Amino acid sequence: MFKNTIKHTNVDVRRIYIYLIILTAFSSLCIPANLFALECINTKFLFDIKPSANQPSDMAIAPNGDIYLVDGVNNRVISVDSNGRWKFSFGSKGSDNGQFRIPLGIDISDNGKVFIADTGNHRIQVFDLTGKFLYMFPVKTGSKSKSDPVDIVVSKLKNYLYVSDNDNHKIRVYRQGGALEFEWGKFGENYGAFRYPGMMVLNDFNEVFVVDVLNTRVQKFDPFGEYITDIGSWGVLEGSFFRPKGVALDTSGRIFVSDSYMGVIQGFTDLGRYAGVICNKNQKRAFNTPVGIIIDKDNRLLVVEMRANKITVLKLLE
Repeated sequence: MFKNTIKHTNVDVRRIYIYLIILTAFSSLCIPANLFALECINTKFLFDIKPSANQPSDMAIAPNGDIYLVDGVNNRVISVDSNGRWKFSFGSKGSDNGQFRIPLGIDISDNGKVFIADTGNHRIQVFDLTGKFLYMFPVKTGSKSKSDPVDIVVSKLKNYLYVSDNDNHKIRVYRQGGALEFEWGKFGENYGAFRYPGMMVLNDFNEVFVVDVLNTRVQKFDPFGEYITDIGSWGVLEGSFFRPKGVALDTSGRIFVSDSYMGVIQGFTDLGRYAGVICNKNQKRAFNTPVGIIIDKDNRLLVVEMRANKITVLKLLE
């Protein structure tokens, strides 16, 4: 009798345990998402810049505050002033000096050199601030495969240029004159490896943040390619990425990452902790395919919305 009681008791405990697991799982699915507090980084909308671009990808800010936008489908670069007023454009389709084939990335040095990742021509082109061609250099792979330069950032350290070679899963580092110094990266999911590295940004210590697109993370390296840490993981919840594209830093060192598929921009502390999502009046702000992002000296967040063919300008309030 005692053995049968123990047997029935054990069965009942197992049944209750299984029931509680099912109930807990079902309850978690039924809880409204808005029951949980949304961590917001609030912004104020200032204005849109609509310069008749076709699927723009990236932008950079010149020392005088002018904005240079990569209008890749139209094979040109557009310049507007800090308030979005049209100034000029340069470039056309082709492979001659000053021409482009689907350029994607851009950066501007402190001395006013405009560096363009001329993706389809597998090279970097350099211009002055008026759009005058200065020089170019090819991005080579050392093998039969062609390079795929999609972004470039200028460092104050040794005048380095960091170029992300998307299809070859590498970061290549050049002197500003075009001499290759070193490179790092390979295809993979481990720390320091990439699956299609994209946009980049540097902090004041010349550390390099690289958007590792298909690994759905941002990796941080020292100036010489040594892995430091990474931010984010795959997912659709806060602090995760589905298709990360752009990356920017504010003056306090926070890292902002755009997610082109989810249509959001999220912020992280300099240690990689999730800080919140870009909001308007405590409501998550939706963007139309946000890609390149940048934060200027006035704490304005500029967002290239690729499918909307515009730059959205917001003021960071916190």
